Amino acid sequence: GYPADMLDLSMELEADLGIDSIKRVEILSAVREDNPSLPEVDPGEMAQLRTLAQIVDYLGAAVGGAASAPAATAAPAPVAVPDNLGRFALEWVDSPAAGLSQPGLSGMIAVTNVGSISTAVAAELCRRGLEASVVDTVPADASAVLILEGLSDELSAEATRDAARRAFQAAKAVAKRFSSEGGLLVTVQDTGGDFGLSGAGDRAWLAGLPGLVKTAAQEWSEASTKAIDIARGRRKDKAVAVAIADELFAGGAEIEVALGSDGSRRTLRSVRQEPNTTEPVVLGTDDVVVASGGARGVTAATLIALAQETQSKFVLLGRTPIADEPAQARGAADEAALKRALVQAAVAAGERPNPAAIGKQVKRILAGREIRATLAALEAAGSAARYVAVDVTDAPGLTAAFDDVRATWGPITALVHGAGVLADKSIVDKTQDQFDFVYDTKIRGMQALLAATADDPLKVLLPFSSVAARCGNQGQVDYAMANEVLNKVAAAEAARRPGLIARGLGWGPWEGGMVTPALKARFESLGVPLIPLAVGAKMLVDECRTPVSSGGTEVVLGGEPKMQALAEAGGARGVRLAVHTARASHAYLADHTIAGVPVVPVVLALEWFARAARATRPKLFLARIRDVKVLSGVKLDAFDTGTWLEVTTRELSNGTGSVLALELRGPSGRVHYRATAEMTERAPSGGPALPSLELQPWSDDAIYDGHVLFHGKTFQVIEALEGIGDAGIEAQLSTTETVWGQGPWMTDPAAMDGGLQLALLWAKRVLGGATLPMGVGSWERYADTSDASLTAVLSGEPIGRDKARVDVLFRDGQGRTVAGLRGVELILRPDSSTASRPSA
Repeated sequence: GYPADMLDLSMELEADLGIDSIKRVEILSAVREDNPSLPEVDPGEMAQLRTLAQIVDYLGAAVGGAASAPAATAAPAPVAVPDNLGRFALEWVDSPAAGLSQPGLSGMIAVTNVGSISTAVAAELCRRGLEASVVDTVPADASAVLILEGLSDELSAEATRDAARRAFQAAKAVAKRFSSEGGLLVTVQDTGGDFGLSGAGDRAWLAGLPGLVKTAAQEWSEASTKAIDIARGRRKDKAVAVAIADELFAGGAEIEVALGSDGSRRTLRSVRQEPNTTEPVVLGTDDVVVASGGARGVTAATLIALAQETQSKFVLLGRTPIADEPAQARGAADEAALKRALVQAAVAAGERPNPAAIGKQVKRILAGREIRATLAALEAAGSAARYVAVDVTDAPGLTAAFDDVRATWGPITALVHGAGVLADKSIVDKTQDQFDFVYDTKIRGMQALLAATADDPLKVLLPFSSVAARCGNQGQVDYAMANEVLNKVAAAEAARRPGLIARGLGWGPWEGGMVTPALKARFESLGVPLIPLAVGAKMLVDECRTPVSSGGTEVVLGGEPKMQALAEAGGARGVRLAVHTARASHAYLADHTIAGVPVVPVVLALEWFARAARATRPKLFLARIRDVKVLSGVKLDAFDTGTWLEVTTRELSNGTGSVLALELRGPSGRVHYRATAEMTERAPSGGPALPSLELQPWSDDAIYDGHVLFHGKTFQVIEALEGIGDAGIEAQLSTTETVWGQGPWMTDPAAMDGGLQLALLWAKRVLGGATLPMGVGSWERYADTSDASLTAVLSGEPIGRDKARVDVLFRDGQGRTVAGLRGVELILRPDSSTASRPSA
């Protein structure tokens, strides 16, 4: 709307023209619609463009920020919610520890200082061989950061706000390094060991840390992240520190882990839940609804629908004062027309127009028009409505306003907190002022609203949250953290006020003014559906029907919440996990040595692969690990101090099941094992029958002779050999005496190693020497069993003079075939014909 002669290319978009990132999206989208040949631009690069000249030089037009949709001027018509949108509630899932950790638990580990618990955690990590120290300021070169602000006992409003700020500062300190080189970011809180869902009282104000973790996961593709909620209860610091260290060393891949005081380990998932559309709304004509941010945008659209349903009284709170429009604005219907009219009026008055000042004046005029339209729509729906110009963080101002409301209309019975602002920047680029602006609007606003209504008989409390709290979102660490807090505060209020419908509403992106065609296309490419205003309005009304007992206190409204969908770039699903192999944790490997050096057995690699596959697709059944290739053995030369190994999965295909590529790497990044996992929707109905073999009795030779079978005591699981022949061998295996630990096992590696030991014994008969397993066609799982004693039956054939291939099936005490090793390849060892012997 500015005349071209007012502009020059050196003008800065924000400082000189008053064009913020939100308006930039709208303008650049319109430019690209008129010029479809212009290329798409990278949002990260677009954020760096500050002047008109830079825009021109870049040939830019693409996406950037987000703004609020304009309020509807008429009550939204009832509509059906489309299939790709819904209501997604949180569900607890038991999640046993995987025995694997996330990569990055090495190097210099910084533990933020919140008192004695920080000292205890650092000491426990050092006891386990790591280099950890308590810090007041996180150094930029830290390899891992443990943010313990959520364990603080300081629960005042300022203390909890400062804890969030310190957590952000800690993440920002390593953001540049972690985003390019990787690292480990962990937050720990105590909100009851259930992320505050059952009501954490004042500790709910410390519940925003998972929003930081999940946003970091979106922005730092090379880093590992985890949010831990541990119920401290009456446990001493050392016990809590041990539990935290156990999770770090052997927990698993889950980003959110809840550790109960009873030893339980759980994680969260979102499940579709049908809303209650039959019960009446709990509000009526005598109720008074206070809504922050309710005069404009999507909040206004939902309130109009609620007014149409209830004819309640509405008090809308906003920062924008309603003022009379200047005479020159009359007849100017849109933003461009207003700018032209104001510029012409300034020129006619002999003034030099200032684009930024005019832009601000236009915004105030348009905001006033939108507020008036909302009030008119509420009144047209049968509701009395008033607007109060007050900052939602102004506690005295709210108190005065609410006293006046009560004097006129009676007590406040419903509270909707829709006020919010955005300042999208990645963690590395976001300033503390930007963080505070976004965070405080949500959190200080909520604190002020609850304080001002502490004695009111509230029936409904609906903080407007965001899917960013559930999944994180690039550029919105402050918004994600603040909304996480709102969700948990809703749960705390529900626990404090029986019968209150208190629910954090995690909205997905809306369809409207905030979403330009270019931004809509981006959401669609990521599989994120948009919420039409009428549909979102219906969703809000339905939430006022659903009792807390059946509806939960935290929901996502919109598309199914998927962390990958909100990432800037998609990519195949997969996980990176690590395992620390040392004498302290894997003492039994001292009984599996060659030339005096412990070696990782192939069955342990299979077990790690199985755990990683389950971590990648926990809802599926692991049916098979196939094409297991031993590229090089894993020698544990540093067995006393420990060696970090990395297990990675990458999804190759999915549908009714999933196929995963698996790799095991050493400290240098060298690949030692490769395999493929097959996941299915359900377990198979049964396994194959065991083969019938012609066997002769085993001789009196020692089974564990120190050469063919060089295994030490903890690996000696062959209890009795039933017989051997040219076509196979059969034995009874017992793992009751093993002390491997690290369970519960997915593959029973001790028994599987017993099967491979049978293969070595049989190969000695047919090949005449000692062999090593160099590959497994597949490990197959047919049924779960708790039996510690199994029957193993091997059938095989030699392939040439120095190679053999065998199958081993395992039967439990109920006669079921429970597992199998198929296509095991055995190669003669180079020392098989020499006098040298490996050590046991």
